[in-house]
Parts: sequence; C-alpha cells; structure tokens
Amino acid sequence: MLHILWLILKFILILLGIVLGLLLLAILLILFCPVRYRASGTKEQDDWKKIRGEGQISWLFHGVVLRVVWAEGNLQTSFRLFGIPVDKILNRRKKVKDYAGSEEIPEKPVNAKSEKMISSPVDSQPQDAPEKSQQKTDSDKKEKKISPVRKLLSGIQSKRKRIWDRIHHIRAALCRVGAQVTWWRDFLEHPRVQAGISLVWTHAKFLIRHVLPTGMDGEITFSTEDPSITGAILAVLGMTIPFHKNCVRVRPLFSGENYCQGNVRIKGRIYGIVFVRAAVSIYFNKNIKYVIRRWKTRRA
Repeated sequence: MLHILWLILKFILILLGIVLGLLLLAILLILFCPVRYRASGTKEQDDWKKIRGEGQISWLFHGVVLRVVWAEGNLQTSFRLFGIPVDKILNRRKKVKDYAGSEEIPEKPVNAKSEKMISSPVDSQPQDAPEKSQQKTDSDKKEKKISPVRKLLSGIQSKRKRIWDRIHHIRAALCRVGAQVTWWRDFLEHPRVQAGISLVWTHAKFLIRHVLPTGMDGEITFSTEDPSITGAILAVLGMTIPFHKNCVRVRPLFSGENYCQGNVRIKGRIYGIVFVRAAVSIYFNKNIKYVIRRWKTRRA
C-alpha cells in the first residue's frame, strides 16, 4: 500500500517538475529570446503607386513569423508558426464553412389559411358636452395694472441678480483653478518628484535607443523642379545623419525635374528583459512610490 502511494506521489512530483520546468523555460524565452524585426522599401519607377514595401517580425529563432508585403497597391499578410502557414489554414476552413452554409435548403410548402374577420358594431354613445362656464362680465373683473416704472425696476433688479451670480461663479472657478495651479507647482517642484521624473526619463531614453534599428542601409536619389527646394530637402535629410549614421546615402540631382528613386533597409531586435528591468527599477524606487502616494492623496 505504501509502495503504491509512493509511486503516485512520485508521478505527481515528476509531473509538477515538468510543468514548472516548462513554465521557467517560457519565462526565460520571453525575457532573453529577442523579437527581431526588419523592413525594406523600394521605389524604382516614377509612379508612386509602384512602391514596394516589406516588413517582418520574428521570434523564437524564426519559429513565429509575421510578414507583411505592400506591392502594387495591395497589402498581403502571412503568419507562420514553426513553418506552418496558420493564416492559410484558417482561410481554407472559413471557405469550407461558407461553402457548406451556402448550400440550398429545400423549403416546405406553406398552406395559406384564410381568416375571416367578424366585425361587430360598436355602439357609440354620445358623450355629454362639458358644461360651459359662465363668462364673467368685464365689470366684475378688476385687473391690477402695474405701472411701467415698477416693471422697469423689477427688470433691473433681476438682471443685477443674474450678473452678480455669474460673477460669484466666475470667482469660485478662478479660486479652484488657482488652488490647482498652486498644487501642481508645489508638486512638480518637490525634490523627490523631480528625482522620480528624472529616473523615468532616463529609462525612457534607454528604451527608445534599444528599440531603434541596429542596422540600416540604403540609397536615395532625388531631384525637384526648383533647385532651391532640392537644397532645402537635402538640408533636412542631413539632420537625420545622427539617426542612421550616414548609412543611407543621399544623392541630390539638380536636373530641374521631379525625380525620386531608391531603397532603404532596416533591422533591429528587442529583448523583453530590458523592459522588465526598467519596470522593476521604476516600480521599486522610493521616489516613484512617493509620487504615486502623493498623487493618490492629492495633498500639497
């Protein structure tokens, strides 16, 4: 009996170990296996509709691949899971279901039944007309006439009251806005709040640099009808040199005609551990906790 219980316990422990191992492996893959991306764009003809673009995102050593292609004004997507075209399989199943649902179903004949409507006369009983109230003579009614001066004074008093109420509401709104401005000023000028903002900004810059492409290559040749516009575009493109480190070669042509051809390719990778490290560093920082606590309480 004890031997059987030990075998069952051993089997449960082995199964639990396998599950924990798989879970640990999945966490390690998410953290340390990068998500790689690449994109390219090509324009070889004068027609802007002939631009061809291609983008791909892969993970788990190209085990999971999402590919997007733009060509001839059409967008095509494909998704593969370990070499299996998942999107094609789903589209094939959808076509089979649509074909099965479009089959004609024989309709049963419906017998129309005639229904006779029997109308019964409704006796309309005349209703007695309401008694008319006797009109009083003009001599019996004494209308109170209000003088024009009293009407004018009452109108001025009501307008003055409305104006005073509006002024009171505006003053109350300005006081509330002033209190909010004071609170925000004291909140942002606090040393711990500034330290928290500096920490978040530092991690944000690092994450942006991490997400940006690690490789870039290409060549662009362009020209415009006005040489001055060509020079202005070249000056703007020169500002992007720190971004691509002169890997994209730009060649202007002062030929006096509109012309643009070229190709650009980029690639990069993103690690999950970088985002987790930044999130943990920000969340457990004492200054960030102080900012969150003060924001919740709204105390100046």
